[in-house]
Amino acid sequence: MRIFQHVVPANAGIPSVSADALIKRTALALAAFIALFTTPAWAEGSLGLDEVIVAVGKSPNLVAEIQAELGKNNLKAADLSCIAARHGNQWTYLGGGRAAPYDCDIGQRSLHVDADRVYFDASGKSLGDLDKASPKRAKTFQESNFRWTWTP
Repeated sequence: MRIFQHVVPANAGIPSVSADALIKRTALALAAFIALFTTPAWAEGSLGLDEVIVAVGKSPNLVAEIQAELGKNNLKAADLSCIAARHGNQWTYLGGGRAAPYDCDIGQRSLHVDADRVYFDASGKSLGDLDKASPKRAKTFQESNFRWTWTP
């Protein structure tokens, strides 16, 4: 049995590329791939606890609990930051906007708040929840049915 082996000369019509240039090109291509194909629809973003209090204002019991925890620790909402979900750039009008879930550290305790969300178009017509709404058409959203837990 004969085995044929074809050997291509090192510079057979292919331009010479240094190892450094090849590494840089590969790293750049990998970074572009990661940026394009792994960017989540949701990311985290920060906002003030005072903004969270406005967002959950339809739940007076939750607002009262937050105010009580602030008072117990002699803290001001404007001085504390929380983490929230952030709409990605695919949301034409809402990109960068924050939404539940909200996570806040107040004194020695942590607060986690979930909510239901409904999106609306520019004329106020409901587009449904996150799974149904069109990121290109959604202009506003409303949160409701707040659910929260404190730890410890």
